[in-house]
Amino acid sequence: MDKDKKSLNAYLHEIGREKLLSDEEERQLADRIQGGDSRAIDRLTSANLTYVVSLAHQYEGRGLAVEDLVSEGNIGMLRAATKFSSAQDKRFVTFAAPYIREAMEQAIEQQAGLYRVPRNVSDTKLEKKRSHALSIDAPVGGSHELSLGHVIPDQNATVPGDKLENEALLFELRSLVDALEERDRQVVRSLYGLDGEPKTMMQVALIMGLKRERVRQIRDKAIRAICRMTKNSELRDYLRS
Repeated sequence: MDKDKKSLNAYLHEIGREKLLSDEEERQLADRIQGGDSRAIDRLTSANLTYVVSLAHQYEGRGLAVEDLVSEGNIGMLRAATKFSSAQDKRFVTFAAPYIREAMEQAIEQQAGLYRVPRNVSDTKLEKKRSHALSIDAPVGGSHELSLGHVIPDQNATVPGDKLENEALLFELRSLVDALEERDRQVVRSLYGLDGEPKTMMQVALIMGLKRERVRQIRDKAIRAICRMTKNSELRDYLRS
């Protein structure tokens, strides 16, 4: 386990050197990709490898190691890159999130050894026997530590897609706040939870020694600046909501 953790940390250190792309750079790469430029695919995916890692941590404890989830997610991101177009009018991480998520979830299902009756198979006695109902606590995949409860989604839980789409927006937001003035940057990072749990304006006001109304003014100013820096309409809506 320690070896796996060291390997992951080394990988994070390596990919952390990659420079994030601007809206314009992504559009240029998208045009090159549609023209058959494989190097543009490498550039686009390399700049977003840390995003795949952030999504992989959302699927921890479901039967696959984080390293394997990252590997599967990278394949999903590569698939998304080949389909990415400047006409999408959205950042690449937002476009790629469903592909990455699907790749990870499929890998988890395969690892767990769940059996699904193919849709084109007739309802024979054998198929009925193989597809019998199982307890939610029944072990799967030959592991006594992994049960159906680990891989079947909780119907009452937050929809992963919604949460991951928000993370795609926060990922882009992190790349933009560094261009703000120090106080504006601190307010945005605190209110939107870029360094941890989101804080209320009152909490930020107390921390910074400001009035709540002043924090609101700083936030509004920062949001206007960020909206000028991005063409991502989804991020703009997210910030203005």
